[in-house]
Amino acid sequence: MIYKVLLPTSGTGSRLKDITKNTNKSLVPIAGKPTIEYILSSYPKEVPIVVTLGYLGQSVKDYLEGNHPERTFEFVWVDKYEGPGSSLGYSMLKAKENLQCPFIFHACDGVFVEPIPAPEYNWMGGFVDDWNTTDLPLAQYRSQSMKDGVITHLNDRGVPGFDSLHIGLDGIYDYQRYWEILQAIYDKDPNDAQISDVPILDTMLKEGIEFKWIPYKVWLDTGNLDALARTEKFLKSLEK
Repeated sequence: MIYKVLLPTSGTGSRLKDITKNTNKSLVPIAGKPTIEYILSSYPKEVPIVVTLGYLGQSVKDYLEGNHPERTFEFVWVDKYEGPGSSLGYSMLKAKENLQCPFIFHACDGVFVEPIPAPEYNWMGGFVDDWNTTDLPLAQYRSQSMKDGVITHLNDRGVPGFDSLHIGLDGIYDYQRYWEILQAIYDKDPNDAQISDVPILDTMLKEGIEFKWIPYKVWLDTGNLDALARTEKFLKSLEK
């Protein structure tokens, strides 16, 4: 099927502190390779990648064009990537016209080693683990509830009794409704810095739109310092 991947790299990556002072978060090296290399390896070379650019965006564009001439990239510049009016949702809206087809939303701080399915239907990826023994700070992540292989709820941070963690990996088949909902959320409060994929998906679920659950046993988060250290340790272990 024809689909694209949305890869938002426009944010400042502030949770990585000094690491992103002079480096876009998608280019932060992990085990000898930029984060974005691991993400690209999850997708066939013929799949177009829509990349939002903002903070140190020219370095991302130069890297991708210089190192991956075999791939098709659609670059979307985002004017408000920090401060008032900036949000993940705003950056996504800038790419709306490039994504008038089924697509995968892939947060640029998530690395996966298991297969990622095409968006032939709506789906959400979820990280599963032994929650009694994991050392992940679970309260900082949103979570998902599931029944019979279908997502039933997206939960706020810290809600107990969930089935998996929400990992910022979504397959969007009903893309037209997705964009309509995002536009309505943004129009309601353009200065809401918390607009992301989550309220869109939550609204779609409440409307009765089905999302299948895709469980992942390995989720390599790179969005904060502790998670980045865990990810590097895991990827280095694969090289042995």
